Amino acid sequence: MPTVAITLLTTVHISPEHTFDFVVAEDVLPKVLLGYGPLPAVTSTSDRSGSWDQPGSYRTVHLADGTTSREEVTDYQRPSYFAYKVSNFTFALRYLATEGKGQWWIRSASEGATLRWTYTFTSRFVLTYPLLWGFAQWFWRGYMRVCLKAVQQQLLHPEQGASSQVSRP
Repeated sequence: MPTVAITLLTTVHISPEHTFDFVVAEDVLPKVLLGYGPLPAVTSTSDRSGSWDQPGSYRTVHLADGTTSREEVTDYQRPSYFAYKVSNFTFALRYLATEGKGQWWIRSASEGATLRWTYTFTSRFVLTYPLLWGFAQWFWRGYMRVCLKAVQQQLLHPEQGASSQVSRP
């Protein structure tokens, strides 16, 4: 099936090791996936199967609208690469995509670390590809931008909390 990929880049003035540890932390999702437009925020995770630094570990991700998905670690190479797969969507995305794959690359930069985040959706059917492409371009890209801003804010000012620092549309 065809795929749709979105890649965003940002720089933070924090070490790659600290940045990696924050991005992959077990409790990070409610801090940084704050919602965007019709896409709800992540509120919690549950039912974790194992240590979050081990490929094959999975958990249930709970969204503010009561829906869920399953997230599984597929690769973990501290401090430079983390990958995961999201599937079993219970929200409307289940009609467009079978899964999403996220990849984070974190590299040392003169001013701290650069982050590259790619998220790739696999279309459920060939005919749903145009709708999935539109969803990814118009909504998912914005969701990712809000997340990266929250990551930056949390890394620089963890005591303030991301939700008070990132504006939502």
